[in-house]
Amino acid sequence: MGRTKSIVRVSAFGILFAMNLGCFENKKNDHNDQTTGLLALLSINPTLGNYVYYNGTPNYPGGTYTAAGNVAVGEYNITNSLITRYDYDTGYGASHLYGEVQEVDLNRQVVYVRFRSDSTYSAGDYAWYRWTYNGGYLYICPDLSGVSNQTTLAAAKASNVDYYSDPTNINTGCGLNSGFSPTVWSRLQSK
Repeated sequence: MGRTKSIVRVSAFGILFAMNLGCFENKKNDHNDQTTGLLALLSINPTLGNYVYYNGTPNYPGGTYTAAGNVAVGEYNITNSLITRYDYDTGYGASHLYGEVQEVDLNRQVVYVRFRSDSTYSAGDYAWYRWTYNGGYLYICPDLSGVSNQTTLAAAKASNVDYYSDPTNINTGCGLNSGFSPTVWSRLQSK
């Protein structure tokens, strides 16, 4: 809960700071202050940080292909420009995904990315990561909706995020209707 309050405070400060930038007049009156304020506002991403991730809620019992909720299965490093996901080798091989941030939709709680060529899979394709908070934890659901068919940002944005992810069901609400069995959201905990 403390992390959530800190994120809200930082986000609120960033918004107030960005809004106040327009209150100061510069001598040239060339609107650079408005541009700076807009860029500051656009850079707000409440998921920024370095995390270890776990499957579902802390008491998630695990499944056929998923470790229990108390077993670390990988790491996320999230910046304003890149989401790096590293999956530990838990029996299926280790992998890296490097998603260059294309757009952040704060209302829908979605970050759209394009995977770099050095990603283990989906290189050059577009996808989304959706986040939510539940029980004081930050959770993220990666796009499992057919990334190999999403060769443009428009295609990733056309993917029905609500259809493929249910933020009210952390243990089976990620990857819905994707051709995979529904799976767990990833619980992110700061390193």
